[in-house]
Amino acid sequence: MSQGTGRIVTRNEPEVQEGAEVTGHMAQTAARAAADMFGREVTIIDLKGLISYTDYFVVASAETERQTRRIADEVLEKMREEGYRPTSRRYGEGSAWISLDFLDVIVHVLTEEARDYYRLESLWSAAPQENSQE
Repeated sequence: MSQGTGRIVTRNEPEVQEGAEVTGHMAQTAARAAADMFGREVTIIDLKGLISYTDYFVVASAETERQTRRIADEVLEKMREEGYRPTSRRYGEGSAWISLDFLDVIVHVLTEEARDYYRLESLWSAAPQENSQE
């Protein structure tokens, strides 16, 4: 109920659809940026309805820790060009796992060894997953 009016306010269905299109575009933009910078096995995991804190994970691998940083920088640049800003970034020098949080989309760039160890795709195997072409 809206405060003070005594009437029930419902979601406008086109607004919900528009929000889903925006988050889908965010995920596709991040995935494309990672792939363009030679990210390997770029995967979009659709988490809508499974968890409350984000709609998508975008997961990409890199051969080296230096390359993870370069891929993350490219994702940040392309997302900024589209008007998306991260709320947080987690990485340091020599990081095997970089996380970029755009609220509705969280981008994970890992070395191949770290990706094999943490197995995010297996953890979220119930969620729809879209893999990029290599």
